Amino acid sequence: MQEEDYKILAMLNQEQSFTKAAKRLFMSQPLLSYRLKKIEKDFGIKIIEKVGNQFKFTPEGEYLVQFSNKVLFEIQNLKSHINELREGLKGNMKLGANTNFAIYTMPELMKQYYEAYSDIYIAMTSGWSVEILEQLENNDLDVGILTGDYDWYGKKMLLKQDPLTIISNKPINLKQLPKEYRIVYKSHQNFNTYIELENSITKLSNDWWNERYDTYPRNICQTDKIEICKKFVEKGMGYAIVPKSCIVEDDQFYMKDLKFKNGEDIMRNTWLFYREETLNTDIKHFIAFCKTYFDVE
Repeated sequence: MQEEDYKILAMLNQEQSFTKAAKRLFMSQPLLSYRLKKIEKDFGIKIIEKVGNQFKFTPEGEYLVQFSNKVLFEIQNLKSHINELREGLKGNMKLGANTNFAIYTMPELMKQYYEAYSDIYIAMTSGWSVEILEQLENNDLDVGILTGDYDWYGKKMLLKQDPLTIISNKPINLKQLPKEYRIVYKSHQNFNTYIELENSITKLSNDWWNERYDTYPRNICQTDKIEICKKFVEKGMGYAIVPKSCIVEDDQFYMKDLKFKNGEDIMRNTWLFYREETLNTDIKHFIAFCKTYFDVE
C-alpha cells in the first residue's frame, strides 16, 4: 500500500461517503473506487459492504482503517522530524507540564529559553499533573513540571510556590462569604487515586473553609477550566478560589489569598521532575535555565 491508499481508507471512514472522500482527496470518484478495489485484491479481502445506498466497513476493513490512521500519524511525525533536521535543530527533549503552568508560565519561560538555546527542539505536552507523572514513569517524557507534592523516585527541584486566592468582581468580605455564590474550580474530574485527591485544589480550599465556617459554601456551578471559571466571576455570578499564578495583568478582580487562622499561607508547590541517569546536554541546560529563571538556590 502507498501513502495515498492509507489516506483513502482514513478519509472514507471519516466522511462515510465516496463523493465527499474523493472531493477531499482531490481525485475522481471512479479513481477512488479503482484504488479501493486494488487494495481489496492485494489483500484478498472485502473492505466495504453496500447497505442500501450506503456502505459499512467489514471487520477486515475496520482493521485496515485503524492501521491506516496509525501509519499516517507516523508518516506525519517522520516528515516533521526530517524538517527539524533540515532546519538545523540539533537537540531534542520531551517535556510535560501541567496545563495551568503551560498556559500561564511556560510561554514567557520558553521565550527566554529559546533566546539562549535557539537550536534545541522541544516536544511539549500538557495535562493534569497526575497524567504528566504517569508519562514520566512510563519513560514517555524526559522532564515533567507538576503542581502538587507527588512521590517521585528520581530527581526533583522546587520551582515555585503558588498561593490559592479568592477572586471576585466586588470587594471580598470573609465574614459574608458563606452568603455569596461560589464558582467551583475543580481541576480534575476523576479522583481515581488518593494521591491525586491529596494534591487537589478542592482539598486545600475545603480545609481552609472548614476551619473558618460551620456551614457549606453556596456552590452554584463547577468548571474544570480556569478560563471559564474566570469568565463566570467576571460576569458577577459569584467568587472562586483559584491558583494566583492564573491571574494575569489584564484581569480586573478583587483578590484575597487564602490563609489558615494561624497565619500560614495556603500554597501549592510546583516541581520539576527528571531522571539523573537520562540527562543529556540539552536537558542539563534546561534544568540550569529553570534554576536561574525561578531563582532556585
